[in-house]
Amino acid sequence: MEQDVLHLVLGDRPPDMTAAEWADFGRWLERITAPDYRRWETDVRRIEGCAHPVRLAGSVLLVDSATGEILHELTSDKHAPLMVPCGNRRRAWCAPCSRVYQWDTWHLVKAGLAGGKGVPASVSTHPRVLLTLTAPSFGPVHTRSADGACRPRRDGGECEHGIPSACWMRHAAEDPLIGAPLCAACYDYAGAVLWNAHAGRLWSRFTDVVRRQELPRAAGVSKAEFARLACLSFVKVAEFQRRGLVHFHAVMRLDPPEQGGALPDWADHEIIAASARRAASRARVVTCPSRVGQWNLTWGAQVDVRPIPETGDGSADKVAAYIAKYVTKAAEESGTVDFPLYCKGCRGTGLARVCHHCGGTGLRIPLSALRVSSHVREFITTAWRLGRLPEFRDLKLRRWAHQLGYGGHFSTKSRAYSTTLTTLRAARANYRADQLSKRFNTAGKLIVDSDLRFVGTGYASKTEEQIAEGIRDAIAENRRIAREALADLRWRESDHWEVE
Repeated sequence: MEQDVLHLVLGDRPPDMTAAEWADFGRWLERITAPDYRRWETDVRRIEGCAHPVRLAGSVLLVDSATGEILHELTSDKHAPLMVPCGNRRRAWCAPCSRVYQWDTWHLVKAGLAGGKGVPASVSTHPRVLLTLTAPSFGPVHTRSADGACRPRRDGGECEHGIPSACWMRHAAEDPLIGAPLCAACYDYAGAVLWNAHAGRLWSRFTDVVRRQELPRAAGVSKAEFARLACLSFVKVAEFQRRGLVHFHAVMRLDPPEQGGALPDWADHEIIAASARRAASRARVVTCPSRVGQWNLTWGAQVDVRPIPETGDGSADKVAAYIAKYVTKAAEESGTVDFPLYCKGCRGTGLARVCHHCGGTGLRIPLSALRVSSHVREFITTAWRLGRLPEFRDLKLRRWAHQLGYGGHFSTKSRAYSTTLTTLRAARANYRADQLSKRFNTAGKLIVDSDLRFVGTGYASKTEEQIAEGIRDAIAENRRIAREALADLRWRESDHWEVE
């Protein structure tokens, strides 16, 4: 680095650096030597290197509510804007903000397992299970088996298109064939897209069957009697599989109808597990009749239900971490793009082929230009084609074509399960306000009076993006080192370590 700086001062390019790298280095050095760099770097570190910050201009006043005194004033303009985090949950879009979202979800899930955050500790004694529901098969796909070939079939034969129905390959973890169909012509892409589009409704139907039919039947009581004795709470997240279909992970818990009450003797893990399995086989959603057919949508045959023991062995932490890790993922995990494909000017309609934004195609970019696999491209094309049918207008398939038809929430919960993300964020904001109140030694509450306007998103230049990325990586590395040091300290303080 020192040699590069000397070359820059002397005005000549180092022999091992290309002209483009030399130009980038010059822009980088110009930015870090600018008079406002220290303030800009402080702002970037404050938002932990957010990849797509929101830039605001205006003023922020900190006022003591008791005296009316202005304790601090912060002003910004479009040339030196105030940056705030984007708050996006997707790790592929912004790692720092997705980490905060993941932490909040972890606290939300754990509070429903062990109590805290306004949830009574008695929930740790309630029966609860970890449930996984998968999508059905819409055609054989390549898969990765740890102990054998992909799809070994000695007498599998061929499909009607002449494609072998067997695959003897041992796929690597990152093999692009994983999730792709053995024969694309045999794969039911229309059914797969419609299953994704109806997955949220199928989950709602499943919970209704569990709550209103299967649990009362397993308990041997009427539906009205069950409602007086117990209620079902849950939190669930969606995950995209490599084959392009979503499946759900959920925590389901039985609670007494009133806080502090007692559950009947029949309320245990087994009754939830058995009811969930039966409801998964019974729940179904029938699509509306259309010119392309009608589908009877159900869950897949793989239904995994595991009891969660009472808190004490770290199971609550593990389950919360397992659920929370999925909220930062989205459809791009299956290989699709991470941005909407429809033209926002005409909402994908093309306006009778006269929209000047998209030239009447309804697309931001041509589908043929997408850098995705043929399997994902066919998924998107099918969603776009079905989106023009009036029978599926309510599904908004063109809006969600980049998510392969899935337009539901990636995380939801019942009202009684736990606290809310809004409450957690408000608590964090109140904590920061209390810290500022102590810093300024206010007589009353600290009032934040802001007058801000939107300027834009992202950084002003590619150079700033690169510097912010370096700051983001340094913060992540410092956290990793701190975690390792903390784990080492705890191990030294335990009984497993003895000084020789």
